[in-house]
Amino acid sequence: MIRRGSQPILALLIALAATLAAVSASAQDWLAGAGPDWQRVLAAAKKEGRVTVIGPAELAVPVTDGFLRDTGIEVEYLGAVASMAESRVGREARAGNVTIDFIFTGTGLLALMKQGFVEDERARLLLPGAADPGAWTDGHLKWVDNDQKYMLQTQAFVSSTPFYDTNASPGGLSSWRDLLDPRLKGKIVAYDPRSGGPGQQMVGYIGAQFGIDFLKSLYVGQGVIYSQDSRQMAEWVGRGVYAVALGVVISDYVTLHDAGITNLVVANMKDGPGTISGGFSVALMPKGAPHPNAATVFLNWFASRPGQQVYSRVEKQSSRRLDVHEPTSVDFTVPKPGVKYLDQYNEDWALNQRAKIIDAVLDALGGR
Repeated sequence: MIRRGSQPILALLIALAATLAAVSASAQDWLAGAGPDWQRVLAAAKKEGRVTVIGPAELAVPVTDGFLRDTGIEVEYLGAVASMAESRVGREARAGNVTIDFIFTGTGLLALMKQGFVEDERARLLLPGAADPGAWTDGHLKWVDNDQKYMLQTQAFVSSTPFYDTNASPGGLSSWRDLLDPRLKGKIVAYDPRSGGPGQQMVGYIGAQFGIDFLKSLYVGQGVIYSQDSRQMAEWVGRGVYAVALGVVISDYVTLHDAGITNLVVANMKDGPGTISGGFSVALMPKGAPHPNAATVFLNWFASRPGQQVYSRVEKQSSRRLDVHEPTSVDFTVPKPGVKYLDQYNEDWALNQRAKIIDAVLDALGGR
């Protein structure tokens, strides 16, 4: 029996129960309209027992916990930098010895797709909420590949902008040509363009906007230092070791900013606003994977609201899904209406235009 004095507690318990019920209902919204094909695949996936995923290390725990919570299926997650993950998946696929079911990637495996080693994802989007074009920005799903079915891009945010130390550049950076200032020689660190990922995206953007000669003047003439560790680059600039960083991943910036490192800031380049990037949010499924049904379930989960919420929250990026609005997304990464950004996440650009720019840069740096 509840006494009169316990009415506030009763009200609190009722409110808590309502909240939990709402959360539970919301968590199941992504399954709305699931048909017999989905039920069959889900049952087969649970028999397989797990899905093996490779991608950015910071996603390991949130993705594993979220997918298990929503599907009851375990994730064997392998954390690796982009170049290592893509190299492993490509090597296994070509050798016919696939151990990875799903990779979080960018455009680095387009060649593998062109060679016929990846699964048709469009045919595996079984849930209405995942496949519905109306659930996505501009009323369509965005595919990196021209065939529009092999490499689904789920996020879109502004990237390829420099970060700098306000103590070293109190006046700030407002033009890409500011990076050629002789006072910055030897004080710029960049994600290594020889290793793919944000490094190649950065040189691709600069080369397209300002030409190969400018790119060489910057990367070679300014004695740029190279790293394959975005977090290290951000820390170096935050501690004043270097003045500028090219290719810092947004989540690393946010981590340091939240820790009180406020002298690391993004540059507002008036002559080049940056790239619309998908980061590592492109889904790719190698053919011959050991857990094909679990991989299909994972794809649908990732393309639905709960999967996109997890990814956006961890990577601090904007999902293309209209029902995902994570407050952790950083303002300067949200595309602004009317601003013309370069979209590097399409097959023609990545395999043709950017490839030529990168080849020229790598030749200038002494090869791969």
